[in-house]
Amino acid sequence: MSEAKLVRRSQRVAFYGIPVSGGGEISTYNRMEHFTSLTEGKNPITYERQYVDKDSQDSDVTGYGTTLEYGFDHHSGDAVLADLAKVQDDELKGETRDIVVVDFFDKGESKKDDEYVARKRTYSILPDSSGDGTDALQYSGSFSVKTDIVKGYARVAADGKTCTFSETATP
Repeated sequence: MSEAKLVRRSQRVAFYGIPVSGGGEISTYNRMEHFTSLTEGKNPITYERQYVDKDSQDSDVTGYGTTLEYGFDHHSGDAVLADLAKVQDDELKGETRDIVVVDFFDKGESKKDDEYVARKRTYSILPDSSGDGTDALQYSGSFSVKTDIVKGYARVAADGKTCTFSETATP
């Protein structure tokens, strides 16, 4: 039996799909760097009732209203941050982006060095605030779930800066 090993927060990394000009399919996702927070809230939707033969209430989860709360220090030259800042600064409406969350602690079935279990989904961008802080230009907001999770595999570039996503493992 192997010894349990702590999973570090830095081993779950998000990659962001920047829209392709002309509206084409996103094939490469960029690592979400310089984020000071990226917290997932599941926000379960429940069906609750009390039966006449019980003293306690029953609850069942019937759905989720998942959000990713974010905060970042703006850095010039970072395409992900530039895209999010544009949505926020220009008050764009109806913007959605695909985000792939990669678990670097889970190689999945293939056991290849550059392939990991990942989950992709589309989120609406909900900007909140900018300008906080005195040292760095900081932004905050959230991504709100738009589609179901697609579980698959991410192949991560050698430099760790980009990934591609597939619903099946590499043979």
